[in-house]
Amino acid sequence: MKFRLSWLLLVVLTSACAPAGGYGEILERPSGHPAATVPLTTPPRPAPRDLPAETHTGKGSGEFTTSWPADQLGFFTFDCPKCSGNVLIDTDGGEDGLVNAIGAYKGTTWLNTYPDRPTRTVTIRATAAWTATIADHRSLTTAESGKPAKGTGDAVLKLPAGVTRVQFAAKTPNNVALWVISPEKRDLLVNEIGDTQVECDVRGPALLRVDGYEASWTLTPS
Repeated sequence: MKFRLSWLLLVVLTSACAPAGGYGEILERPSGHPAATVPLTTPPRPAPRDLPAETHTGKGSGEFTTSWPADQLGFFTFDCPKCSGNVLIDTDGGEDGLVNAIGAYKGTTWLNTYPDRPTRTVTIRATAAWTATIADHRSLTTAESGKPAKGTGDAVLKLPAGVTRVQFAAKTPNNVALWVISPEKRDLLVNEIGDTQVECDVRGPALLRVDGYEASWTLTPS
């Protein structure tokens, strides 16, 4: 891990975003108001620990039980290369609609973001063979200051200490969103339809989650 394991206790961030290109339509954020915030009222989590990855496989719709520690964030990668139709994944934790896609899918999101509602059961609706992996913080890529990080689809990235701002650009025919997580709250920084180009004030260390299974994107911290 490229920054200290105590990042969850140290994150300080703001959620102001300014469009850099004027594209897209902002959703669920009234004019003149900050991005949606979900406060976390429970005590801060322990520092991230090194944990063995947990892998589950299946075919079509079903569910599995996870033994992932309740006090640890998990990073959930779902791979269904031959899926067709809707791919829907829910949990009994706080993350409803963990994945909502159409057709072949591979992407990463997060689990256990609500400390008082740890995930125990993951429910999958799919049409083909799939692999689901839950991994720890070491599985994430760090978006380094001054270096563009490029990707496609849903992803989670680490921001190192010293970052104060990110530029985010995405090309997609549908919705794309960008979240930041800290011990006190989760901030929805971007929620737009279509090609998007914005700049956001974000102070690292932190985590960023891209939601946009059809998007190709570039994120540049500074």
